[in-house]
Amino acid sequence: MSETRKLAINPPFLMNAPARGFSQAVRTGDTVYCSGQVSRAEGLEAQAREAFTNVRSLLAYAGATMADIVKVTVYTTDPDCWAKTAALRNDFLKPPFPATTMVVVKGLAFPEFQIEIDVTAVVGAGS
Repeated sequence: MSETRKLAINPPFLMNAPARGFSQAVRTGDTVYCSGQVSRAEGLEAQAREAFTNVRSLLAYAGATMADIVKVTVYTTDPDCWAKTAALRNDFLKPPFPATTMVVVKGLAFPEFQIEIDVTAVVGAGS
């Protein structure tokens, strides 16, 4: 896709984001910007796994893969998140690893959320 127009990506298997005034992802040219993915699963690791699974599904719907991720931002309420999710991140992210930022926050959109993950991917970058 060499066009530079903005294309909303809202797969039917994820929350109806447009009803809430945003898109699950936006693709412009070969770049895909994904909104933060969360989970209501029990526990940090389970939430992280489901959030990364949502990211993978969202990227696939947009024509990208996990290997195409160039930037990851993780927001968490748990200061020990980096250590607790290290093995899990390696299940989803392979070398060369994307640039990554982890931010510990006081809270996320709902109290039960312990982690939110957003990514930027460039289609074909992981090839």
